Amino acid sequence: MKAQEPIAIPDPDAPSPRPDASADLAVAARPDPLAALPEEAVWLANFVSPRTRRTYQAAVQSFIAFHGLQSSDELRTVGQSHLIAWREHLTQSGASPRTVQNRLAAVSSLFKHLCERQVATRNPVTGVRRPRVNANRVDAAVLAPEQVRRLLHAPKPDTLKGVRDRAILHVLFYTGCRVSEVTHLKVKDFFEDAGYWVLDFVVKGGQRNRLAIHHELQLALRAYLAQSGHAAERESPLFLAVQRAERRKPLTSRQVSKLFHRYAREASLPLGVTPHSARATFITEALDRKCPIEAVQASVGHRHIATTKMYDKRKLHYRESASFAVQY
Repeated sequence: MKAQEPIAIPDPDAPSPRPDASADLAVAARPDPLAALPEEAVWLANFVSPRTRRTYQAAVQSFIAFHGLQSSDELRTVGQSHLIAWREHLTQSGASPRTVQNRLAAVSSLFKHLCERQVATRNPVTGVRRPRVNANRVDAAVLAPEQVRRLLHAPKPDTLKGVRDRAILHVLFYTGCRVSEVTHLKVKDFFEDAGYWVLDFVVKGGQRNRLAIHHELQLALRAYLAQSGHAAERESPLFLAVQRAERRKPLTSRQVSKLFHRYAREASLPLGVTPHSARATFITEALDRKCPIEAVQASVGHRHIATTKMYDKRKLHYRESASFAVQY
């Protein structure tokens, strides 16, 4: 498995021509293409989420590229020292402890599969120390309400792009969704149900999460759809690229992140504010407004309530700091 090439997975469902009986005999005599499928590809294909596949594939290919491995045989014989050297490289390159942990977990997952299939004798990640990550909180910055308002009004309201970007920012801050969930929205996912206007998100694992939405978000979405002209195209992506809009191409996660960072700079927000800050801000603000944590958990699609608690920054009430009380 070369570092420069993505893992290729032959399509077992692809039809093959069957012109006559002799061709059938030839096909029967041919080796099964799946039998020659590299176990690395089988491991990758077994993940349901496309995002997980991309993330894990990128992590493994980063490891392969770092060591210049040229074949599956080379990959399967690496040892702990290879993982330690890669870990140190990631750390020195500025990767966060959580990123380092996730990348090591990807390689460990691959070798667990290889060991189960008996094509590798051991998992070299076992025993490699991983950087400590604070499991009690998420590091994403939380914005104050006035900062959120500045950001929501940063896009120009007199252009289609500005109206679209306002709607995207409203979705992020009024639902706490992930960036990838914004890009997967279709026009049909914005509708009225039981007297409430909702957005129906595709969340992790391909599950659906239907959320009744704030009136301000409804207005932002209607304003965008009124200008975009594709409100009747139910199967069309909800948020379209402005250039060559007739092609009906959805925005990518990278494009959404890029526009978020641009407006954050225009709104003079602190460094370190990311799209994930919208999720952390939504959860913290909802909890601060006495919304039950179970309702917040359901709204953001967390499987475990402990994950929702990690986003709760209410305990960081800086105005109550004891430092303000002392006098010398």
